[in-house]
Amino acid sequence: MYRVTPDVQALVQATISPKGAAGALLASWERGETALIMCEEIVAEYEVVLSRHRIVNKFAHISTATIAASAAALREHSTFVTVSEVPRVVVEDPDDDVVLACAVAGHAEYIVSRDNHLLKMGASQGIPIISADGFAQVLRGQVSEPLELVYGRPR
Repeated sequence: MYRVTPDVQALVQATISPKGAAGALLASWERGETALIMCEEIVAEYEVVLSRHRIVNKFAHISTATIAASAAALREHSTFVTVSEVPRVVVEDPDDDVVLACAVAGHAEYIVSRDNHLLKMGASQGIPIISADGFAQVLRGQVSEPLELVYGRPR
């Protein structure tokens, strides 16, 4: 089972477009193939972003009720960690630091992100930071070189 910390953008994209690459992450979680490593800060921000008028008004399948239900499912069925310390790592966007701290605290194997600040890092403390497309390839066994060899962190 993969241990993955998604960022808020990946979670939002998965909710907006369940059939896309980010949706594959949530589908693998629902099938029990992936454990989501989460913290309250990520889930709370997920709720805030999904609740924005431009999202609720644009996507008919997203409502106050579905947002509350999906956040409750994340809280209940994810591996939850408490992030007691959030070191400054991402200079360009300090809000991203909580994702890295959550992944480290929960011993995640991957960070799945849509954020360019995180993606350009490539890894943090030996944890690969990959796109939703990259993680979909991992799920399909299409990664040409095991990421744990590239980043030095065995599974």
